[in-house]
Amino acid sequence: MVRFAADGTVEGVEQCERIDSLPQTEYHNGILIPGMTNAHCHLELSFFKGAIPQHAGMVKFIDHVVSKRNDYSREVQVARAVEEDLSMWREGIQAVGDISNDTTSFPAKAKALREGRTRYHTFAEFFGMPADGEAEAFYHRAVDPLLAAAAADGLEITPTQHSTYFMSDKLFRLGADSPLMSIHFMETPAEVDFFDRRGGIYEMVKASAGREPDFLAYGGHAERLVGSLPKGAHLILIHNTQMRRRDMELILNYFEDVTFVLCPRSNYYIDADFPPAQMLYEAGARVALGTDSLSSNTSLSLAEELKWLSAHNPSIPLETLLQWATLGGARALRFDDEIGSFEPGKRPGAVLLSGVDFSSLTLASDARMLRLF
Repeated sequence: MVRFAADGTVEGVEQCERIDSLPQTEYHNGILIPGMTNAHCHLELSFFKGAIPQHAGMVKFIDHVVSKRNDYSREVQVARAVEEDLSMWREGIQAVGDISNDTTSFPAKAKALREGRTRYHTFAEFFGMPADGEAEAFYHRAVDPLLAAAAADGLEITPTQHSTYFMSDKLFRLGADSPLMSIHFMETPAEVDFFDRRGGIYEMVKASAGREPDFLAYGGHAERLVGSLPKGAHLILIHNTQMRRRDMELILNYFEDVTFVLCPRSNYYIDADFPPAQMLYEAGARVALGTDSLSSNTSLSLAEELKWLSAHNPSIPLETLLQWATLGGARALRFDDEIGSFEPGKRPGAVLLSGVDFSSLTLASDARMLRLF
């Protein structure tokens, strides 16, 4: 039994033999969990829902996002972000780690803040291949307007690199002192061949720079992280679909605070691929869950991500998956002093997970989340 104050603060977590005799108690059939954290989202791309074909591969996906983004008015883009923010809240998402390349999603986030709903940490994302002499000015042009706009709206924000492949060496290092980074990491098969100067992403990056990428000497994506960022960096790595065990071990042995975020339905949408959930579980790594965007997913639903993971990773306990969806993400975003678990003094929200087979502790195909408060 969880006792809440009127403002949603947890007053106590208790066991009771005669819970059916307690006054002012609500009864629900399912599992009561704290509000979830969507640790990786691109809310600003919500207008792309259904617009990009599935299984097209990362290069075609990037080309579509870049070339078609301006086909939609800002009014449409802002309105869709507001709608999807509310949808996430109703389904039980308490916090979001959200990538921003512009201010499209800021009205939705500012509205959530005013109404005391979803807590956001925004990542001001930057990427590109400027020459060394142009990198600092390039960085500030990308990041400074977002930091200023977020400050005006009272939003939490930190700069972050986009990835380990679409960043010149100096530009990548300019973000190394960010208090919290969220980096797309080894998401697609084309990244595996990148450092061997092969594949579509390598060709795309080389064409963008007009020259050979200046960071190939690192020899690999994990090696680039370790060679460019301090051990004490607060690091969130997104997707990790192509991450090998040796990559994972290099990262875990170097960084003091790293969380791996899995977005399984997005990986399947783009490349018909699967994240290494079992490998991370066996390693005892910190894991969180995300939805990515509606350009690469059919909904921003963590319930659907949980069902997908449960179905494809039957040896991972449901208890672990639920922790990834709640406390794992809260810790990654450093919100765990307020949300992520039922502990006295926290205000984590309360969500009912229904559609649970209690005999096997697995999720049925009709499992769903309902926000209680």
